[in-house]
Amino acid sequence: MKFYLVNLTEKAHRFMNESVIMSWNNINKTILVLVLGGFDHLLWVFWCIYSYMHPSLQKWINVENFHYLIYLLILNTGILFLLILPTYFLRHNVFIKKYMPYIAICFFACTFIHGGYVIGIMSPTTIAGYISLISVGLVLFERKIIYIVFIPVTVFLLGAIYLSNIGAMSYAPFFSDALNQSVLYQNQYWIYSMMYLYIPIFFASIVLFEILLIQWKNRERTINEISLKDPLTGIFNRRHISLNLSHFHDEGNSYAVILLDLDYFKSINDRFGHEAGDLVLKKVAKILNGHISEHDFVGRFGGEEFIIVLYQKDLSEAIEIAERIRNEIEKKSVYIDRNLSFNFTASFGVALSAENLSKDCVIRLADQALYLAKAKGRNQVCHYLEVSVLEN
Repeated sequence: MKFYLVNLTEKAHRFMNESVIMSWNNINKTILVLVLGGFDHLLWVFWCIYSYMHPSLQKWINVENFHYLIYLLILNTGILFLLILPTYFLRHNVFIKKYMPYIAICFFACTFIHGGYVIGIMSPTTIAGYISLISVGLVLFERKIIYIVFIPVTVFLLGAIYLSNIGAMSYAPFFSDALNQSVLYQNQYWIYSMMYLYIPIFFASIVLFEILLIQWKNRERTINEISLKDPLTGIFNRRHISLNLSHFHDEGNSYAVILLDLDYFKSINDRFGHEAGDLVLKKVAKILNGHISEHDFVGRFGGEEFIIVLYQKDLSEAIEIAERIRNEIEKKSVYIDRNLSFNFTASFGVALSAENLSKDCVIRLADQALYLAKAKGRNQVCHYLEVSVLEN
């Protein structure tokens, strides 16, 4: 039992965090609407039959209209469920994919507005149901689908309200004259009927809204993470590094920059393949993450070039960190298979921030130190002061 509950919780968590409904195509969303609409109509059928079968409640319903209304309600319920069949089995058909969402939502809207007319076009269930359904529809579907269907529905709704007010259209034909001419809010049957008919719409709308909003936020967060992180290595990309550096610089914080470039990386790709090259990049990113503190950050700066930004570190500390990383990279072996492996190295350039230096200038100094390390034979650490000495 405990395992079942844990498994169910994990599935629910995965469902809420993955864009399950958000990523559905219009056909799947249409099937969802038809299923929910069909079950909601079944609840209406049960309510009608229950009201008719209890003699104490018959005085509140229009018995003369009952059979016509119940047959029409059952017919609409059947059509809603039957529409699921062509929508599902012909979902790859061009006509079904293009027009079935419009057909299904239009029919659902017509049945809803007819149900609203039957119980009272100005009843709280009709108005609140209309607002709930159109709100969920705008989030669930493309706006043009909802506008094409609900603009005519809205016009009809307003027209029906006007005609009911001037007496040109009968109001709430399901209910008897005794009920319609009484104080509705003092009639328990009317109150319970409104609650019974609206609560399923309310809860379905709230649940759908909550799921869609959570998945929407999760998708936005995922997109944001993708825009800030390198998809291969999982560390920050150049854009996010630049943003963090700008923040450090604007706050007046001191920092050190380490640029590293993998030695002979093109040869690794040519000899062992790009999968081996990707594996090297991932290993380097993991090593870098293991050598930074809470306020530091690493990123992929180019193809085989990485950057480390160290918060409030002096030159000797930055060089020591770079040496530890260089030493670990040098010892790291990459296995292609059981009988084939290779080692790789990296060159490092270190620079420190200063009040009179822009962040781009600090990076340029680290880059110059990196080129110096390459020129001196690779697999070593050089710093920006060495560059200055050579230039002098």
